Amino acid sequence: MAKEIKKINITSLPDLLRLAEEARKDNRTFVLVDNGEEIARLTPTTKARARSRRPSAADIAAFRSAAGSWKDVDVDKFLADNYESRRVSTSDRVEL
Repeated sequence: MAKEIKKINITSLPDLLRLAEEARKDNRTFVLVDNGEEIARLTPTTKARARSRRPSAADIAAFRSAAGSWKDVDVDKFLADNYESRRVSTSDRVEL
């Protein structure tokens, strides 16, 4: 059984709050050290990472230009080719 994650309100802990906000803003992980020993990691959550950067105009243009780009693809042939490529080994045989 997975351990339950304990949530701690850090509103009244300004130093920890500042580090957490910096981790979220810069999408960085901080390793907390006590007397040279790593004791914890402060990592932004997935939700925080998603909010950390807004798409640029170039991102939006690239997204829109991709619309319909696969319209001429034969899906059945694509899937058959895909499964065939997984079946064929491209690595050298290992002698034991």
